[in-house]
Amino acid sequence: MSINTDTQQLLVNNQPIRPTEPLEYRAIGRLWGRYIPSEDLIYIGQLITADGAMLETNLAKRASILVQNARIDLSQEYLWTAYPRTLLEDSLTKLRVSLINVRTPKEYTDSVKAELQLLADNFSVQGVVVHQDLEQGIVEVKIHRKPRSNFEPPKDFQLKLRGFLPPNSMKKFWNFYVRRVGTSLVIQSGECIKSPLREQLLTEDISTNTLVDATELTES
Repeated sequence: MSINTDTQQLLVNNQPIRPTEPLEYRAIGRLWGRYIPSEDLIYIGQLITADGAMLETNLAKRASILVQNARIDLSQEYLWTAYPRTLLEDSLTKLRVSLINVRTPKEYTDSVKAELQLLADNFSVQGVVVHQDLEQGIVEVKIHRKPRSNFEPPKDFQLKLRGFLPPNSMKKFWNFYVRRVGTSLVIQSGECIKSPLREQLLTEDISTNTLVDATELTES
């Protein structure tokens, strides 16, 4: 079972970060914008995108080190690797992001910036569909994150996407190609890759592998 939208045909050159495993839980993408830290804490602030959207933002360890050590010029726009989040209590799908890395080429020319900007706003989301609002067009996807140690509980979370799925999509594992539109994540295409979902998949530790993404977006 799969879905797609007409918008997908316009985005063939804007490929998202792809999963490394077929049943890998993940929610990761790229954003283009300028990071503005808060007055109190440098690792909490806002990301201003090229279309003027203002996203609540925090910096993960690597990105925070780059900013604190003045490795990047905060007056400039960059291509960031980001983890998306949405608050469950919000009726809408307002996006928040955690920036984990940034691409900083040595030659940061206008042509390089234009090429990088084409990669922005694409997200790869894989997880279990746990709720659908067929009236408002909201899909909630559960993402399972493997704890870093045996002493930590699983860090599951739910991500709200804009779009519509077939009515029988609940409790099935889906792979979504998603685009940021304003402050929402909008489904461009999706494929049900495991149905029905086995109970062992709900408890199995499947981590989000960011090693490839981090390596790809390091300074070059």
